[in-house]
Amino acid sequence: MISKISKEIFCERNRIEADTWELANIDWKILQGIAVDHQAQSANLEVSAELFAKVIQKFSAVHSVRWRVKDAEHLIAKIVRKRAEKTPKYADITIDNYFELVTDLVGIRALHLFKEDCFEIDAALKRQWSPIEVPVAYMREGDSKTFKARFESNGFEVKDHPAGYRSVHYVIASTPIKRKIISEIQVRTIFEEGWSEIDHKVRYPNFSENELISYFLEIFNRMAGSADDMGGFVLGLVDTLTQMADEISSEKNKKDSAFADMEKALSQLENVKKQDEASRASVATLKAELQKLKVNEQGEISSIASSPTQYSFAKALVDFAAGMEQINRMKQLNDVGGSAAYKAAFKFTDKKGS
Repeated sequence: MISKISKEIFCERNRIEADTWELANIDWKILQGIAVDHQAQSANLEVSAELFAKVIQKFSAVHSVRWRVKDAEHLIAKIVRKRAEKTPKYADITIDNYFELVTDLVGIRALHLFKEDCFEIDAALKRQWSPIEVPVAYMREGDSKTFKARFESNGFEVKDHPAGYRSVHYVIASTPIKRKIISEIQVRTIFEEGWSEIDHKVRYPNFSENELISYFLEIFNRMAGSADDMGGFVLGLVDTLTQMADEISSEKNKKDSAFADMEKALSQLENVKKQDEASRASVATLKAELQKLKVNEQGEISSIASSPTQYSFAKALVDFAAGMEQINRMKQLNDVGGSAAYKAAFKFTDKKGS
């Protein structure tokens, strides 16, 4: 329990040098009171953190969510360092206002796979809560101007991270209980989270400034940044290859459709050809039948078709031919004097008008 340890043990355990303590200029009793109050509120803070985490986990671009409630001893160690750095808002910190001044008593980390996912998460967060401070986008050295400009256009304050990694920070407030609870939400890739956790594990317990450790952590940092960029490149490559495959498939479908249309047209032409051949055959058959129906010089039919219709037609032709032959004979008689009966029948008038 923090209330049972001395200032000396606290400073030794948290690597707070004597000059840092002097610069902080705060009473140990005040720090103990803040730590005890924070421990008493831990259960409520955990409930609030779980609620935030459950909501954020449902965002489609979020891979996973981590949360924690700040340890009481780490809280007062932070207050000492911030006061030693002369951070303005910590100048008048007390047990009555620390929970509003320290914005990371509840810390939530939303992790995502690809660098660009942070913009989708940003939109989802702002639909749920209104940040009480301007959100900050920490950039890596070498990040493109376009990437930074996109954050600025979305209302972020863009800064270079002192430890050299990307992370997007929001401060939000909620009142699930009478006391306002202020939480910090950090959004970063899984690679950035891995590096920062290792960096924190190596540096912060002892606040190591060992040059060799710093050198290799910097190399590790660059590897994490390169992994983020490679992830984005692979994602873009997949999109490009998918688009190319879709275009190839579309062109193949167009070609297959064109071939199908050509085959259909050829089939139709073949049908027309067959129909034309059938028509010519029908005409030839009709001509042959008509030839059969022609009468010979004696008015007899060379051949009578078997159907009743053809027979009637043939009989009519025979009757017509016989009639014409009779008329011709009667006309010949009239030319040589003719008979009275013929004249009466056809009402012929001779040259004299008789």
